[in-house]
Amino acid sequence: MGGWCRVAATKREALGDRRLMSARWVRQWVTAMLICAAGALGPVSVTAQDPDVQAPRILSLPEVVVPPEIAVPEDGKVEALIVVQVDGSASAESCNAGEALCALVGNALAQARFQPAQRAGVAILARIKVALRLARPFSEVAHDEDAGVPEEAPAPAAADGEPQVVPLEAAPAAPPSEPTEDGYGARANVKQIKQPGMRRLELAELRDMPGAFGDPFRAVEVLPGIVPFMSGLPYFYVRGSPPAGSVYVYDGIPVPSLYHMALGPAVIHPQMVGPIRLYSGVAPARYGRLTGGVIVGEGPPDSDGRTRGEAELRLLDVSGFVQADALGGKLNVAGRYGYPGLMISLISPEVSVAYWDYQFRYALPLSQRTRLELVGLGSYDMLSAGAAIDETLSLQFHRVEPRFVYHTMHDELGVALMGGWEKSALGETLGIDSTRLSPRAWYEHRFDGGPRLRLSADAQNLWGGRRRQATQDGAIDSLGFRGLGRGYRGVFGAQAELVLPLTAAFELQAGARFDAWLQAGRLYPAFDPRLRAIVHASHTVDLHVAGGMTHQPAVPIIPLPGLADFADASNLQRAIQLETGVGVELPIDLRVELQAFAHLYKNLVFADVLASGSPDESCMDATCMDQKLPTRLDGLSYGMELFLRRPFTHRLSGVLSYTLAWAQTDRVFDLTYTPSWDVRHLANLVLQWEIGGGFALGMRGFFRSGKSSGQFYRTEDAMWGRNELRMPGFFRGDLQFSYSWKNSWARMRFGLEWFNFTISREAITTGGCDAAAMGCRPEYAPAIFAPNLSLRADIQ
Repeated sequence: MGGWCRVAATKREALGDRRLMSARWVRQWVTAMLICAAGALGPVSVTAQDPDVQAPRILSLPEVVVPPEIAVPEDGKVEALIVVQVDGSASAESCNAGEALCALVGNALAQARFQPAQRAGVAILARIKVALRLARPFSEVAHDEDAGVPEEAPAPAAADGEPQVVPLEAAPAAPPSEPTEDGYGARANVKQIKQPGMRRLELAELRDMPGAFGDPFRAVEVLPGIVPFMSGLPYFYVRGSPPAGSVYVYDGIPVPSLYHMALGPAVIHPQMVGPIRLYSGVAPARYGRLTGGVIVGEGPPDSDGRTRGEAELRLLDVSGFVQADALGGKLNVAGRYGYPGLMISLISPEVSVAYWDYQFRYALPLSQRTRLELVGLGSYDMLSAGAAIDETLSLQFHRVEPRFVYHTMHDELGVALMGGWEKSALGETLGIDSTRLSPRAWYEHRFDGGPRLRLSADAQNLWGGRRRQATQDGAIDSLGFRGLGRGYRGVFGAQAELVLPLTAAFELQAGARFDAWLQAGRLYPAFDPRLRAIVHASHTVDLHVAGGMTHQPAVPIIPLPGLADFADASNLQRAIQLETGVGVELPIDLRVELQAFAHLYKNLVFADVLASGSPDESCMDATCMDQKLPTRLDGLSYGMELFLRRPFTHRLSGVLSYTLAWAQTDRVFDLTYTPSWDVRHLANLVLQWEIGGGFALGMRGFFRSGKSSGQFYRTEDAMWGRNELRMPGFFRGDLQFSYSWKNSWARMRFGLEWFNFTISREAITTGGCDAAAMGCRPEYAPAIFAPNLSLRADIQ
């Protein structure tokens, strides 16, 4: 382990204001702390053996107040696992002291300012285990000649109940046997924290991943269990659940649509996003009303008092971001304007595409324990394929949420009220708008020893619905939107979560939620329990097993603003989710995870109905020979997922994911039916090489085996038959090259990337089916490929 460091009151501080030096409060009010070098932790380490790597350094530390009821370790030592972001902010991930003291450590680190770890002059993310030493009590310091504080340093009494605030000062002091390098130790041992059942990706390894177009949320596609609806489109099945079955959450706010249309980026600027978490199944109880996965994007890290910004120009769009202290608080603002239509018009002059989005976050500390936050975001998309109104698609949403948060050493209480408006218009076929008012509240208590209890509740009050149009589409009606009209809809829910570490190696995470949908004067309730057991078999091996149930109203395949709000709640979809897995730390800083899953679906929306190819379209909604094409099915998805990862803080890093899965449904017309989301093999390989001198090269390979497609037909005796074909597999390659440098006013990055440089075409459906010959042939979509240039300036 690297050298210990300590923070002690200087002579001036010790002899300063005597009111701050009551002997009665000596043990209660403690200053902290200097980060020191730690031993190799794995699975990822950036050490002094890499000559281009510099460890994080402390630039400033805040004042720390320890209430009298909090015990301080006898030796004053605390170990913590922290993350130092590329912007110099830090956060504590874990701590070996009591919950109350760890909360103080976390608060101090969150307000500290660091010089981030660097490789070849470029800031990189660092997750490090650190040794923290609390300053010795003043009564001891006064008798320590080495501390430079005279024995007669007085300690007058302080008024009862008045907290003592002590400034911090950083000064390296390591044992001679453990010399430090660069003052604070040159070892920054980066560790991928074990999160059984959840995969977490940091912004630094997400944003510049090949094929992601600089978009952190798009990088989620490389994780196992994610089956794209179509290559290039940011919509995907998660373990058999359709895209609209997954829930997107940003900074605590549900987002109706996470991506702009076509190859557009996410609706949230990368600098407004912290780490991203994916729960493919059995998510915490606070996330519900879904049958698929949960994608959670945390808000941006707090600013360190500096004003900074970013501007980026790409062939597809232009974006900007500003972070600053303003109006007594901390402000983050971002926006983007997209003009992909300029490129598309070169190929298809009749097509017009545009999009824009904005986000802001303002945090105002009201006192040491309370803060006020204001978060808002909005997005707009327009796609027109011609002059006719029925050839125009437009989507937009706006959401804003003020919230008040009160926290103590053990508790956090929050209340929020979100307001929003959203609209989706598909020509004259479908139009939906929605106005919402959604209060929520939560309370979390951290017990000594590690247990945590979280209680929360929320409600969604919705006004709006389907706007009647001259043209109605039978297929859309069949998905449950007929007759809903306009009016009021309500959704109410309550959730409870309990984290119970029974031993150092065994932990239980239990949760439950109750939801009720109010539609047309009727109430549709649902109860969803969840349970996860985690075993840390050793410092390199962890295992988990989990199970849970979820409910969701019937929604169409693609998530659109407003559409899910007015889905059919009279026939709730249900998913029973089961999973088990093991994670192992390997040499050379690798981590491998293997998971098995089984998801059972009830009343799942039969998304393939829209492309059923029935020769009698009326059979999708009317009786045909006493049979009709169903709009709901029961199904089962099961398989195994492999995930191998070497974090992107290494010169040579990457991800390998592989999914082996099966999907099946009920028989249709008493015929065996293979759903289109039954994809047997899915693989992703991402490699990134930091060449040196600011140059970097990346590659992504994506492969999936062919999905099933087919058509129904009528036999000569008026019975139903079906032609099915397992279509050819699909491979796509993405490339990225970048050069980064620093000038006097900004960190610059020039990027050249090519999505689908292999110009691969994907088979998307079947055609030419001959009932007599019982054969079909695959039909291919045009190759979707997009070269892109970008110039980014991170202004410090």
